[in-house]
Amino acid sequence: MAQLPDAVKKAMAKQDVFPVATSNQDCIPNVVYIGYLKVIDNQTVLIADNYLKKTRDNILSNGKIAFVVRDEEKGSFQIKGTAERLTKGAMFDEVQKWASEKLPRVAAIVMHVEEIYNGSEIIH
Repeated sequence: MAQLPDAVKKAMAKQDVFPVATSNQDCIPNVVYIGYLKVIDNQTVLIADNYLKKTRDNILSNGKIAFVVRDEEKGSFQIKGTAERLTKGAMFDEVQKWASEKLPRVAAIVMHVEEIYNGSEIIH
């Protein structure tokens, strides 16, 4: 697994919403804006599943996921990995505490980071 560099984590901390991409079994892509996405550790990103229909279905069918972070100095970073959907346990409990009570908070999407790109260049 790749390690999230400090530059990526700093860029993520400044960003409010994240374009997150998945695809279904037929390789049809889906991109949504996610407001609840955060770093858990250097290899793990947590996403709150609030209203994720296609994204949820895609994660359940193949698990591949990617998102983009923009840094004004270093350009864009693309983070790719595999996700799992959890409806109990520590990550699910974290979503319950972290995401707004006004939202459904139905599951935790846990992304295991596998590749990181700066522009088109792989950095991890």
